[in-house]
Amino acid sequence: MKFEPKIATTKSRRSPFSMVKRILRVSQSLGSVSFTYHIAPSVHSPTTKIPRLLFSNAWPNKTASQNIGLQKQIENIHDLIISLGTPSNYLSLMAGESIINGNFAEKIQTRVASNGIVDEYIIPVYGPYKIEGCMCFGFEQDIHSLEPGITCQLEALASVSHIKIVACFADKMERIELSKRETEVLQWLAFGKSITDISTILGVQPTTIDSYTRRIYAKFGVHNKIGAVLAGVSTGKVSL
Repeated sequence: MKFEPKIATTKSRRSPFSMVKRILRVSQSLGSVSFTYHIAPSVHSPTTKIPRLLFSNAWPNKTASQNIGLQKQIENIHDLIISLGTPSNYLSLMAGESIINGNFAEKIQTRVASNGIVDEYIIPVYGPYKIEGCMCFGFEQDIHSLEPGITCQLEALASVSHIKIVACFADKMERIELSKRETEVLQWLAFGKSITDISTILGVQPTTIDSYTRRIYAKFGVHNKIGAVLAGVSTGKVSL
């Protein structure tokens, strides 16, 4: 099966969420049994404060997905892969004693094995606004035993899709207008302030800030604070 990335036209633009679902669908057609998409700030820019985002259908249960220590270890591995700029695979990482300690290896093996995953192909991706990340595709076999060309198709899928997803935020730059108060609220959200904090800072009721927050979400087409901040920073509506 051959995957040919296509550049979306204005009429056929997809939302970031629908594109993530498409990546999952296409990767499954290539034999993948799991997909994890980790969006991270540039590892080369310590001042970047864009929050990390993670989509994954690879976690065995809710408890595992909330294991902060495990997630932090995974973040560190992904940051390393991003900095090296070279795809890697799960089995190779397990063999790298300098990269993964025994305790983490045991935890990650439990997570992977519970999903029937034998190996993962981990691809670093890069986009505008210094938004980088990793896309991980799990398989029920060693990556090196896959049919020729599968990994190349996954790399093309990951690279093109990440750029499109990041570009979705850029497309909103000229079309979205925030009021002065909405901009203030979004700026404080970007600084990590809660609705209660912002209401105190701006001298208004928390319900008023909540209303402004909901308007911001609606304008950017997001459903949470992280999405709003990422969209705001990516499109230049706020700065960090």
